[in-house]
Amino acid sequence: MSAATVGCFKVIGPLWDKFIKRASEVPDRIGDAMFGVIYGRPKKERSHPHQLQFIAGVSVSSAAAIPSGMVARTVPAGKFAVFVHRGPIKTIGDTVREAYRVWLPQSGYEHAEMADVELYDRRFRVDGADSEMEYWISVTERATTP
Repeated sequence: MSAATVGCFKVIGPLWDKFIKRASEVPDRIGDAMFGVIYGRPKKERSHPHQLQFIAGVSVSSAAAIPSGMVARTVPAGKFAVFVHRGPIKTIGDTVREAYRVWLPQSGYEHAEMADVELYDRRFRVDGADSEMEYWISVTERATTP
């Protein structure tokens, strides 16, 4: 596990713990799935060039009554490459590296830089060898050069 992955788990794990305890407070929820949404932070808020913002959440039919201490974000419609991560969540870095460093450069796509999404549904078990979750990378067709 890389230092970056360890650092992410130190921040993201406790965020999920807090959100899971409060998820039942969210009104107008659609389904049981939970989502992790990863955005690039606005440049003026970054402490380094690649700093990200992570939001744990659920789908809702209306964002009119978001509980105190929570935020509403809409992931823009777009094209996503979907990767299924199998195994314990502590190995998610392997799946993400494979997607970004192997698949993406060889595909006809480039990162769309809007949002990446993690989908956690009934298939997910934190430490389960049989666990599955999805990691979605926002993509756009790579521009061809003449």
